[in-house]
Amino acid sequence: MRFRPLVLSAVSTVLAACSGDGGTAPPPTTNANCSAPATVTLSVGQHQVVNPATSGGCIRLPVPGGSGAQYLLAVVSGAGQVTQTGVSGPYALRVGAAGSLTAAAPASVSVPATAAPAQRQEVGPPLRFHQMLRDRERELAADLGNRLPATRSAAQLVPPAVGSERQFKVCKNLKCDQFDSVTAVARVVDQKTAIYLDKVVPTFDTLTQADLEDLARTFNSYHYPIDVNAFGGESDKDANGVVFILLTDAVNALTPNCTDGRILGYFYGGDLLDIANSNKSEVFYAMVPAPATPTCTAAGRKATLDRLKPTLIHEFQHMISFNQHVLVRSSTVGETTWLNEGLSHYAESLGGRLIPNSECVGFTSCRSQYTSGDLFNAWDYLAKTDTTFLVVPSTSNATLTERGASWLFVQWLADQFGTDSTGSNLTRSLVQTGLNGAANVVTVTGQDFPISIGEWLLAVYTDDLPGFTSQSLRLTYKSWGYRKVFSDNCCTSGAPFGTPFPFEPVPVQSAGLPFLQAGTLRGGSGLHFRVVQDAASPAFDVLLSRTANGPAIDATLESRIAIVRLR
Repeated sequence: MRFRPLVLSAVSTVLAACSGDGGTAPPPTTNANCSAPATVTLSVGQHQVVNPATSGGCIRLPVPGGSGAQYLLAVVSGAGQVTQTGVSGPYALRVGAAGSLTAAAPASVSVPATAAPAQRQEVGPPLRFHQMLRDRERELAADLGNRLPATRSAAQLVPPAVGSERQFKVCKNLKCDQFDSVTAVARVVDQKTAIYLDKVVPTFDTLTQADLEDLARTFNSYHYPIDVNAFGGESDKDANGVVFILLTDAVNALTPNCTDGRILGYFYGGDLLDIANSNKSEVFYAMVPAPATPTCTAAGRKATLDRLKPTLIHEFQHMISFNQHVLVRSSTVGETTWLNEGLSHYAESLGGRLIPNSECVGFTSCRSQYTSGDLFNAWDYLAKTDTTFLVVPSTSNATLTERGASWLFVQWLADQFGTDSTGSNLTRSLVQTGLNGAANVVTVTGQDFPISIGEWLLAVYTDDLPGFTSQSLRLTYKSWGYRKVFSDNCCTSGAPFGTPFPFEPVPVQSAGLPFLQAGTLRGGSGLHFRVVQDAASPAFDVLLSRTANGPAIDATLESRIAIVRLR
């Protein structure tokens, strides 16, 4: 997994609100057409999310007058259904002078101008392993017969004693279909956690007692209250009042070749069910310091602890989610991959925001320690929104780029629909439910999923956009200033990012009409365009169809045109 700190700061804005939608789609027509376009009239800073199916796939931007007009337009798929290969399909966007799009489409096709992201690890062993665990949990959740009995009352809780030994079953391979038995000693038992250390670990820069106490203190003082406030409570199937953190080189052994990333730690919901090799306890598994090998760099004490802290706050969300969805509400599927991972990455950003910087020694801030990886993932997503799913296929390993999308979306949801500074009411509602995925989001926000996708994809570009002031909070991030983060870590030798922002919208202007862009829409994502009308421009028609010659776009894509007037 990525672990490269950035110099981070945040910018927030508070503005007024305005939004809309094109209404309920009529039965699909054979061809898209501009015979009855929906005129979209916006003042500067206003936005609308239009359902093109209500007007034959066509909207009209009126004569600009004055000094002209500029619009940001995002063509998106609001499809929230999870399928094996993902909901996707072709689209063609045509722009021309009003009344001109009845003629044949132009032969040329515009190519998006996006910044090429740095080459980063996408689907190595860590992502495949964690996705396997989530898939296995869903399979196990489907069987209501493997639930463990109810735990005892709080008065009967008995935590383990410091110095006591316990045997754990630990995944032996990336499929977790074989297990090792690990004997470990309880080195720290404090408040909500018990830290166990494997009795046999490499004698290389070994963790000290002070290290273990620091890890327990950080979990108890920060990770635990942050995640419980944001998502809800964990289970206590072993009735001891604590969660276990097992430090063992059995985790190191899961990635003998670290070229494509290293598994730092994990949670597995099977431990909370009555199945073979279940520990029947709340357990986090974590790596230990180890010397370099021909295929792995050394992992020293400080680096191991630095990596484990963001890992624990991330994995604790998964533990809470499994409890709230599967154990408390008897969900037979749990949360979908894209939203589950988005919430866990959001837990990391909460750590970065709420843990005092004094706790993150060796970093410029706790945001740098806890959320640098999220920023890299977000950059990669923004550089290729049109080729990346938000609502990932069921066969996906939740790539880093897809995780960047889900983190950005959950952060936007919390900022928009939360009632406190961290959006805890929103995130708790998303976790404490038997619903999942898009249906979960719709229930919690009270807003159609395609509208949320359209507004979010406008917001990722317009937030902190120089010279632009939105009339709606929907087009902002209140808790982050992504542009500043990217620009602060850009454009010098060795800087993580090569440009101040990952992409520029595809340009559309009078001199380039008629315009055609063809591509593929993917569930929960889309592509941005900047439409420029100079003072002498006529009205513009914007036609969205399946192909350039007019067939209506596939209804399963739940396509929308999200548009905001920039100037």
